[in-house]
Amino acid sequence: PGLGLDLGPASAPPPVPAPVAAAPAPGAYLVLARKYRPQDFTDLIGQEAMVRTLTNAFSSGRIAQAYILTGVRGVGKTTTARILARALNYEPMDGAPGGPSLDLSVPGRHCRDIIESRHVDVMEMDAASNTSINDIREIIESARYRPVMARYKVYIIDEVHMLSTAAFNALLKTLEEPPEHVK
Repeated sequence: PGLGLDLGPASAPPPVPAPVAAAPAPGAYLVLARKYRPQDFTDLIGQEAMVRTLTNAFSSGRIAQAYILTGVRGVGKTTTARILARALNYEPMDGAPGGPSLDLSVPGRHCRDIIESRHVDVMEMDAASNTSINDIREIIESARYRPVMARYKVYIIDEVHMLSTAAFNALLKTLEEPPEHVK
């Protein structure tokens, strides 16, 4: 009593969970960068060579296990990575069979969750904040398991140049020989 250690009687009611924030209402303010963020490859400006390269890779079935997106701040590296995650995991809403597709004009089963950064099989990590080898070990450990909902597990590692040397070396092994379900 008085120390905050009293758990009370066994029949005490469970605590009430905090309310979950709702999605913004239609017409609510949305930051311009998010409002006008490209949603598919046709929306990307100035990336014709990359889109052509990906189109050739997807059509020939030779999709690489990793992609490095470089450029100055604000050119759309992370946005492009999210669009690529959508393309890799694209499945039509009607459940028809389909493979990876660059045609994202009709939203698929996983598209909304990936766009909103809440898909369980698409993990984003900010390497500027998570620089240690332990952070990379978590990725390596989770990469062993198959995806829960989508075709592939996709890891988007932002600011990868900020990783420590040991963390980058640990990540390199998984990049070179990833499991078949990891991109």
